[in-house]
Amino acid sequence: MNKETFRHAKDWIITNQKSDGAICWDEHGKFDAWDHSECLLALAIFEEWDHFDKGLEYVFSNINSEGLIISETIKDKVTKDYYEPHHAAYIFLPLVQKYMIDGNASYIQKYQKKLKLIFEGMMNFRDTDGLFFWALDTKGFADNSLITASCSLELSRRAYSFLCTNVLQEENQEDTNFFNLETFHSSRFNRDGIDRARFSMDSYYPYLIDCGDVGNIDQLLNKFYVEGLGIKCVEEEPWVTIAESSECCIALHKAGKTAEAKKIFNDVMQHMNKDGIFPTGYQYKLDINWPDEHSTWTNAAAIIAADCLYDLTKKDKALLL
Repeated sequence: MNKETFRHAKDWIITNQKSDGAICWDEHGKFDAWDHSECLLALAIFEEWDHFDKGLEYVFSNINSEGLIISETIKDKVTKDYYEPHHAAYIFLPLVQKYMIDGNASYIQKYQKKLKLIFEGMMNFRDTDGLFFWALDTKGFADNSLITASCSLELSRRAYSFLCTNVLQEENQEDTNFFNLETFHSSRFNRDGIDRARFSMDSYYPYLIDCGDVGNIDQLLNKFYVEGLGIKCVEEEPWVTIAESSECCIALHKAGKTAEAKKIFNDVMQHMNKDGIFPTGYQYKLDINWPDEHSTWTNAAAIIAADCLYDLTKKDKALLL
């Protein structure tokens, strides 16, 4: 498996990048910065630096004075008027990915003040347990912490620490892991009486930050893996999603289960259409792609997983913080 396999998926991501640098979900113009940064990771793997740099500039140009970025826009109109800390902070990961590939620190130094601002904004969301509140609106913190978002923020914290140590020669005072395995075994994450354990993301994301119990991987796969198709988004729904499947492959690989990861990624590849693009998900009881869309961040997740498992860059530079 090589870059050429995913070239059309990469090109489709670029097709959905606007002239101002924003990478939308698809042709309908929805934008959020987390998914945008996921796409930048994929563009870095392909060393598409012109499009990558435009995407960086868009994020940094839209960071507010608190180091945050608005949650969602559609065709440049605000549709979610609040702030989620993992949206702005996820930009640290494509910055690290680029540096690992080309060793060029100048563009990171260019944004040094903004990087610190984003990091400080992210850290303001920490709760008393070291986890992160989900969002901030005009009334204050809008919700308590979430497993997946907190894990994503921990990855961002590690990426910022990497940049401080290896590029900026700046001491990072927050250079400790916040979580342990027991952190995520709590009913505190449930919403409206619904157990978060039914969502695959909340089950595999802890493995991405080394807080998953390797002994429970078989249980995870029994709950969410559909033989020959991929990973379900929600335990009880007959719906596999390409992004969750791809991210789970990365988590499995990081946990030392590379054979299982490659098996599932082979299932992912079956969903690529004749144009070389992945749908968001597949509803296998109805035998339809659902929703009826092809999202840029889904295609980016597949590219990132392929690089993790098969070293698309041929530089052993897969991003595993």
